[in-house]
Amino acid sequence: MKSTVIPQSLLIFFGTLVLVFFSEAARSQDLDYPGMSKAELQERIEEFGLGFEQYVLGRKLTAEQRRVSEKVNHYKSYPGTVKFKDGEVFVIIDKEMDVVIALYKRNKKATKNDFKKTIADLMMQYGEPTTEAHGKTIYWSYGPDGLISEELYNTVKSRGKLRTLSVLATIKFNSSDNVSAITDMIEMMDEKNQQGESMKEANVSSDIYVMIQSDLLTKKYMNK
Repeated sequence: MKSTVIPQSLLIFFGTLVLVFFSEAARSQDLDYPGMSKAELQERIEEFGLGFEQYVLGRKLTAEQRRVSEKVNHYKSYPGTVKFKDGEVFVIIDKEMDVVIALYKRNKKATKNDFKKTIADLMMQYGEPTTEAHGKTIYWSYGPDGLISEELYNTVKSRGKLRTLSVLATIKFNSSDNVSAITDMIEMMDEKNQQGESMKEANVSSDIYVMIQSDLLTKKYMNK
């Protein structure tokens, strides 16, 4: 009887896939992120580079950004924080440390082009999203090793192990209308336009916003 011999290189390849596949869950157990100090957690989250323009989650304001925050901080915010606006960007910082703990953009009357550009910009900058919820929300979730892929998220979820994923930061896109419905309508409108047919821009309008934050970091600065 002839025995089947699996090449060593193939064994190494499959072994590497298994290690990579479960690395996110394993690392979530190795480090106690909720137990980290504010400085440690802030530094880790800043490394992701999540933000709008020059404002980055977990990063301290520059001198110029600080001056902007002092001029336009008339927005209501939680005690110990300051909320201000720079252009289209709303920024929430810790009052004592000037650290960005959340930031967002909102467009209450987004046209089809606004909708398309927002989604395209997010995917260009951050890649394919991690998951979608309720048809109206798209998440890019970041763990210890960076962006959590959709494949990893779905596999861990199917095994009932979502709690093993350490989510350190998220980018949340939300629309007042169903994302799939809006996307389908935009595609239909584009096809009509390519054929020389016109459709009113007003037919597609949505209240959209993009929020970048870290629940862990927020809790660190809110629970003083």
